Amino acid sequence: MQEQASSKVVNYSYTDLYDFIEGATFLATGGGGPKDVAHYFLKESGVSLVNVITSPFVSDDMQIACAAEVFAPSAIETKRDFLPALKSYEGLINPEPGKNTGVLPGEVGAINGIVPAIVAGLTGSCLIADTQTDRATSEMDMGLFQNNVPYYYLNMLNDDGQPVLQKEYSSSAVDAMVVETDVIGAMKAHPELKGVGGFATYPMTGLDLKRYYDRNLLLPNTFEYARLLGSYMREPDFENLIFKAIQTRIGSQYSPYRMFKGRLVSARQVEGNQDYGMADFMSSDSESCLGARVYYSNENMIAYYLLWVLVRCVPTPIQLGPMAIGPDAICYLLTSAKYLDGYSFTNEAFTDDYGDPDFFKTHEIEIMGIPEPSLRRPDLINNFKREIKATMGAFGGVYGGPYIPIEQLQGAQVGFDMLKKEGEPGGDSHLILSSPVEGVIIRYTLDGSAPDRNSDIYKESIPYSVVAGNLVRARLFHGGKLSGITVSANFPKI
Repeated sequence: MQEQASSKVVNYSYTDLYDFIEGATFLATGGGGPKDVAHYFLKESGVSLVNVITSPFVSDDMQIACAAEVFAPSAIETKRDFLPALKSYEGLINPEPGKNTGVLPGEVGAINGIVPAIVAGLTGSCLIADTQTDRATSEMDMGLFQNNVPYYYLNMLNDDGQPVLQKEYSSSAVDAMVVETDVIGAMKAHPELKGVGGFATYPMTGLDLKRYYDRNLLLPNTFEYARLLGSYMREPDFENLIFKAIQTRIGSQYSPYRMFKGRLVSARQVEGNQDYGMADFMSSDSESCLGARVYYSNENMIAYYLLWVLVRCVPTPIQLGPMAIGPDAICYLLTSAKYLDGYSFTNEAFTDDYGDPDFFKTHEIEIMGIPEPSLRRPDLINNFKREIKATMGAFGGVYGGPYIPIEQLQGAQVGFDMLKKEGEPGGDSHLILSSPVEGVIIRYTLDGSAPDRNSDIYKESIPYSVVAGNLVRARLFHGGKLSGITVSANFPKI
C-alpha cells in the first residue's frame, strides 16, 4: 500500500487487495460471498493496482455510483462472473480517460467488497474507502444508507452490456428494499443470468458523498480496516495483532471477546432461501466439557455455549445460554495452522460441498465476538431475528428471546462447565459454575424455577448425580438484587 505524495489517494497493490479479501471474510464470516470466488475474480480481472480515497477528500465534481453483484452463494460458485456489475457501472457513470469517477462499495464482504475494487481498477476510477457497514449484512434495507438517501436510478446490464433493467426513481425513493425487489424481479425475468447479476445505483457527486459522510451514513476507512486484519494473518503473532486492531477500531467503549477455542465436532446444512447451517464444537482444553454451537445463514448468526456430557457413553451436547447474537459479529480464526492461502473462512467451509469438515475437526478454531453498535437499529435487529428464527427452526430449534448485546451476554451470565476425569464419565463428575465478574453471588435451582434471593448459593462443585434428570438454572446476584441473565441446562440421566 502506497500513498501518493500529492494527494490523499492510496494505491492498493494486488497483495493489498488479496489481504482485503482475507480480512473481509473474517469480518463477514458467511456473508458477502465465498472467499474462493473473490480470489478467482481478483486473479481473472488482471487488476494489480487500485486507487483508494476516503470520502472527505474526494473532489466535489467526482461522479460516483454504487456497484455490486447480486447472487446466491451456490450460484456464484457455479457462474463466476463479475462482468454485470462492471457493465452496469460503466453504463451509469460512463467513465473515460480524464473523467473523475468513483466506485462506492455497499459493505465489507469478500465478493461484495472486491467487485467494486475490480470495477474501480478496470475503469480507472477511485475506490471509495468508506462503506455503509463494516461487514456483510443481508438484504439491502439493512445497510444501504439506512434508507435515508435517494437511489435515483437503477442500471442492470448483462455481460455484453445489454440492458436487463433500467429504471428511474423519484427523489423521495429511499427504501432500499424497493431496489432489492426490482433487482430480484429482473433476475427472475432473465433466467439466462443463472442467479448471478450485477447492478449500479446511487449516482451522486463527490459533494453529495461528503454530505452523506458528514451525516454518519458511511463508516470511515472500512476497506483499510479489513485489509489490515488480512495482512496480520501472515504474522506470527496474528491473534493478538487482530484482537488489538479490532479494539482500536471499535474504541474504548466496547471490547472484542475471545469467546471460545475448540474443534469442530459436526456440521449440518439445510437448503432454504439461504442455506441454513448448524455447527457444534468441543473445547480444545482437554479438561473441559465446554462446547459451542453456531446457527448460521450466511452472516445471520447466533452462537450458544454447550456442555458435553456422556449419556450411555455417547457425548451429548446440552445447549446453554447464547454467547453472541447478530447483528453483533461472530467471527472465526484458525489458530493451529494455515488454511489454504489464509486463515479466514466462512461458515460453509464446515460442509463437504464447500470445504473439508475433517480438517476443522483436527485444527483449533477461535470464535471471536465483536460488538456492532452501528447496526443496533430496530429494523436491523428485527431482520437478524427473523433470519435467526428461520435458521434455528430448520433444525427444530426455537429462538423467542430478544436481541441481547454481546457485552451483556459476556459479562452477565453464569458459566457452566464440568471437568473431565479419566475413568469417571458418569455420576462422579461435578458441575462447576463460574462468574465472569468478581464480587457477585451465584444462586441456582434444581427444579426449573427461576433463581431468586432465596435460592441456594453456589459454593462448591455439584456432583452430577445431584443434577441428573433436573433442569438447573443459575443467575448472578449483586447486593441482593438480580444481576444478569438466567442460564438453564437440562441434564439427562446417565
